[in-house]
Amino acid sequence: MLLTACMGAPIAPPDAMREELFAVERSFARASTERGIRASFLEYFAQDGIDFRPGPGLMRERMLARTAPADPLAFLLDWSPQAGAVARSGDLGFTTGPYALRNQRDASAPTQYGYFFSVWKRENGTWRVALDAGVSTPAAPAPDSLQLPASDLSKPPPRSLSAAIWRARGKEALFALERDQRSLDPEPADAPAYFDLLASSVRLFRDGSYALLGADAVRKALAAQGSSLRWTPEGGGVAGSDDLGYTYGSYVRVHGHWAMQESAGYYVHVWQRDDAGTWRIAAEVLLPLRID
Repeated sequence: MLLTACMGAPIAPPDAMREELFAVERSFARASTERGIRASFLEYFAQDGIDFRPGPGLMRERMLARTAPADPLAFLLDWSPQAGAVARSGDLGFTTGPYALRNQRDASAPTQYGYFFSVWKRENGTWRVALDAGVSTPAAPAPDSLQLPASDLSKPPPRSLSAAIWRARGKEALFALERDQRSLDPEPADAPAYFDLLASSVRLFRDGSYALLGADAVRKALAAQGSSLRWTPEGGGVAGSDDLGYTYGSYVRVHGHWAMQESAGYYVHVWQRDDAGTWRIAAEVLLPLRID
């Protein structure tokens, strides 16, 4: 009887579920313009939703600890989803796109631009933001700045990883992938390679830069002889269908035998299984260490 019931319950196609989540994102943006940033964020964030100010922490606690603005509509935050995905189970997804932040009371104040990046989860049947990690850009991103070239969408996946990687399930499987130091060498010999984890259609977001689209663009920008990445995962989650997940934490980039630090910051990964069932990084956000 249970099997029959499950077979009779239709599952919405991925595109339809993504459009549903995009519609929720647009409602979130509209609420921000109507009631202000603070009110809309408190409404749409999950109870345990994470933001980065500067490091990962509970958004609601941080927001409520600050005095509410006297003029909630002084700043206009305008954004719209351009890309994203939803798990087959419909309980986890992510959205990203350009944003603009304007001071409506001071025409001389410069507009701030960037990409928003949100991971969403179902909370009591309603979509809520599980994590928010936007990055700035030098100017307004182009309207199609996140559209992947057809050549990247049709490329075969990177070299296969061990069978143990694609058999593993849940958040701990993703943490295990991140606990190995990852080489940034263009052609690493034996060390685990960062580039082997990337989906061919990966999107990379770095603060102060425009998005990098596709594994080839990421390799061209980040490959460096003798350099490597170390991640320290702090949290994350995986969909019930085990085909989409996310992780976040801190990272350092080091160089050479003595592991001299080149840079450090925070990261967010969105993971998707490829056609072979292997976890790949579909999106990566890199945030700098700073004090806001």
